[in-house]
Amino acid sequence: MKTILTFTLLLFTLPVLAQELVEGQLLFQENNETYPLEGVNIYWLNTSKGTVSDQEGKFALARETTTNQLILQYLGFSTDTLTVVAGKKIIHFMKEDTGESLDEVELTQRRKAIQKSYFEAQNVMQVSSAELLKAACCNLSESFETNPSIDVSFSDALTGTKQIRMLGLSSPYLLITEENIPSVRGASQIYGLTYTPGTWIESIQITKGAGSVTNGFESIAGQINTELQKPFSDAPLFVNLFTSINGRQEANVHVNTILSDKWSTGFYLHGNQRNLSTDRNTDGFLDLPLANQVNLFNRWQYTNAEKGWVSFASFSFLDDQKQTGSIDFNPSTDRGLTNEWGSQIDTQALRCFS
Repeated sequence: MKTILTFTLLLFTLPVLAQELVEGQLLFQENNETYPLEGVNIYWLNTSKGTVSDQEGKFALARETTTNQLILQYLGFSTDTLTVVAGKKIIHFMKEDTGESLDEVELTQRRKAIQKSYFEAQNVMQVSSAELLKAACCNLSESFETNPSIDVSFSDALTGTKQIRMLGLSSPYLLITEENIPSVRGASQIYGLTYTPGTWIESIQITKGAGSVTNGFESIAGQINTELQKPFSDAPLFVNLFTSINGRQEANVHVNTILSDKWSTGFYLHGNQRNLSTDRNTDGFLDLPLANQVNLFNRWQYTNAEKGWVSFASFSFLDDQKQTGSIDFNPSTDRGLTNEWGSQIDTQALRCFS
């Protein structure tokens, strides 16, 4: 009799347990078409009990007595939370995740002022404008004060000229270019480095040892390439003034204008002078040359991002006057005489390149 009673109770209990299953189907719509979602993670809130939808998007999950919140998760779709009603089949359309609900992640890195290129076959060092600010430079010849790769020294005490050395060799064995165009060569090697103002420089690339012969054959000890400011990326208006106790004054003005989505232009003005005679070692000769310089530079930039075209057209004019020699030398009265030793160097240069 007890066996018959136990068997009868089990028969009534099985249908009750079968009714505790939560069933449903997960779908999504695309181009007005409905598709099932396979592999959706389905689990009860704050539990580890769950299941995965099949190829038709269907699932069946045992009812949880502690919660009625069902979590739906699938890669590329928004996570949904459903409230389960007893005895009701779930038909749910999931929505694709557009990324609007994702938290923003911002990665920042502080670039070093001097970086070594790991993508070049040659030993190339990249010097940014941040490194030039450390040197408080006013022209290209004063841009290597903090760079151990290049030695800058005064080769002539009378004229005050500076000489660059790399790997023990002097400037005639170096290739100095401006945007890969040879700039300081021949007679301009004496003062050519002073003709590029420091504020015009965007970056400097230094190659140690023999470089590429694409730009010239002088690169035996190394190559120094200077990249100038670009009108598209430079500040719309930049004004810089400098003065020192040794009688040097300098002014720099940059004016950049974006004319259209493809054309931009920049006008750069540089002027400097040194009108104070200094002789700290009392040898009767100028420690630094007296100088007056006016430097004008106009650049046009064309950028076509769709076709990948970038081109430049540049025009520059330079008027540089220097006086060296005896501190008592007066060009108006001593020129052509043997009273005092002195020299004058007048340079005018007009360049156009693209």
